[in-house]
Amino acid sequence: MLTLVLSLALSAAAPEAAAPPATSEAKPAKPKMVCRADRSSGSRLKNRICMTQEQWDAQKGNIQDSDAMRGRISG
Repeated sequence: MLTLVLSLALSAAAPEAAAPPATSEAKPAKPKMVCRADRSSGSRLKNRICMTQEQWDAQKGNIQDSDAMRGRISG
């Protein structure tokens, strides 16, 4: 009888202890990588370059800035 009472008491307490604590912190999402094929001059092989979209946009902006500077200097 005593073992029955103890086992019921332990089984009633077990689900509370087994439940993992809820965490509100979520892992930040990884930025999506965008891969592009690049051919180097003098080579038949393609080179694969992978960057985030933000990095591709920044690189494109840098190229446009340098082209604009060339136009101002030579013109």
